Amino acid sequence: MLEIIVVLMTIGLLSAVAISKIDSPQSYSALAEADILKMHLRYAQIRALGDNTSWGLSFSGNTYTLQQGGSPSPYNLPNEDGPTHRAQRDEITFSGGPVTFDEWGSPGTQDIQITISGGGTVTVTKNTGFIP
Repeated sequence: MLEIIVVLMTIGLLSAVAISKIDSPQSYSALAEADILKMHLRYAQIRALGDNTSWGLSFSGNTYTLQQGGSPSPYNLPNEDGPTHRAQRDEITFSGGPVTFDEWGSPGTQDIQITISGGGTVTVTKNTGFIP
């Protein structure tokens, strides 16, 4: 009898841990969008470092656009068909920014935070442009 109780308690404990690890698909999409956003921010920063004009991203709802010198870029974002990226799920939105890098790769003198609905924040560090 004691063995059965121990086995049932172990199964209950494992089930509780497994259920707590299950997240919604939206949170996984938000994490994926955060990684894509970081890649695109680094791309804009690299373009700014190699050019005499500013590069960055501007945000609007569930999209953001690569900017060159303050206007939409004639170049595509990496792995995109144009300069604009749309979130994989419509309920995911971006707020914050815009982020503009100068020829030194700096976003300015203040940290810039971009919040992704559904979970996640991407920070661009002041002066250095570091994106953790």
